[in-house]
Amino acid sequence: METPSQRGGFLTVPPVTTSVTVPDAMREMLSRAQCIVFDLDGPIARVFAGEPAAVIADELWEIAERDGCLVEELRGCPDPMALLYGHTAEMRRNNGRGGWAETVAKMHDQLDAYERKAAESATPTPGAAAFIEACHASGRTLSVATNNHVDAATRILARMSVRHCFEGPVIGRGRDALLMKPHPAPLREAMVRGVAVDRHLMIGDTGTDFRAAREVGMPFYGYHRSERGRRRLREAGVPLIASGMAEFLPFV
Repeated sequence: METPSQRGGFLTVPPVTTSVTVPDAMREMLSRAQCIVFDLDGPIARVFAGEPAAVIADELWEIAERDGCLVEELRGCPDPMALLYGHTAEMRRNNGRGGWAETVAKMHDQLDAYERKAAESATPTPGAAAFIEACHASGRTLSVATNNHVDAATRILARMSVRHCFEGPVIGRGRDALLMKPHPAPLREAMVRGVAVDRHLMIGDTGTDFRAAREVGMPFYGYHRSERGRRRLREAGVPLIASGMAEFLPFV
């Protein structure tokens, strides 16, 4: 497969074809959806394609280690979101005392800055831009509910030349990591007012996305480019999973 090219700061992705037979459920779910809520990292782009997540995870751990505010169970964890979440939970248990509030604030700042940087080298998911544009042209409202920083989300959408397609809310991580998905708050904020929850459809690539959607009663379609990721979705109980974003396009 050709690699994405970059011209003048904007991303272009080679056309994608798919031979996968899309189930009737996909047609039905898309036909009912007035609003589609996307997770960012996966369905739209690989946020950390050029800036590996494990690098920022190490930096977050170094902050906690220097400050002496450590969650030892997370030592060696390569997931910066998990590190931020775990240290936020410990801060809450300590009521922010003992330096915990300051440490978590530093971790937030470091991750926010890293994600803004990562947005400049994020790789668009093949088929995502065409699907987004088709959904927008069909009159559907599009939203984003991501655990990444909102600045990273809006920058990636702009670089893919699809920011104008998202007339619904673009919801990113706030300063309370405990409100990240699977907490339902991001999905509730991403919903379009006046549209029933069952006329929304979330497309996500993790069990946390699925759990958040289930909590609010929102229909969910899983996506993951790798078999390992699709297996994790199945283990989380996701019944419908696509292996490519291009699979959705014929049913817009």
